[in-house]
Amino acid sequence: MSVALEYYCLFHALERRRKYMCKGGVEARTSQLPNAGAGLFATKAFTKNDVICEYRGEVLGTKEALHVGDKSYLMRLGNGVYVDARDSLDVMARYINDCRSKGVHNVVFDKQPEQQVALVRALHDIEPGEELFADYGRWYWLAYNMTHPSSPIK
Repeated sequence: MSVALEYYCLFHALERRRKYMCKGGVEARTSQLPNAGAGLFATKAFTKNDVICEYRGEVLGTKEALHVGDKSYLMRLGNGVYVDARDSLDVMARYINDCRSKGVHNVVFDKQPEQQVALVRALHDIEPGEELFADYGRWYWLAYNMTHPSSPIK
C-alpha cells in the first residue's frame, strides 16, 4: 500500500471516529435510575432543539438486525436501516436511558436514515448536571420484556 493511500485510509478512519464523538457538554457516569448502569449527563446548558450528540454505530439492514443477539443498543432509523452502538463505547448517546416516566424525557432521537445517524436533540432547556432521558418507544420495551421474561419492565 502506498504512503498516500495509507494516509488517506487513516485520515478517513479518524474522521469517522471523530463523528461518533459529541462536541462536548456531556459525560457518562452512574445513572440516577436504579440498576441502569451508566447514564449521560449534561455538563453545560443546552437550549430547546440543540443537537447534543449523535447516535451512531454499525449500520445494519433488516435481515442483519434481526440476527443481532443483544438488541440493547440497536436503533431502527427507518425502513431497513438500523444502527447498533453495542461495541461503540465512544458513542456518548448510547448512555442515554429511558426513565419510563412521561414528562421527564428531555431529549429525543431525531432519526436520519439517509445519514445513518440519529441526532440527539433537547426537547426543552437542559441545565448542567441533568441526566438525559429519551423515550425508547413501546416496541423497544415489548422486545425487552420478551427477551427478559424473568425480569420484565412495566
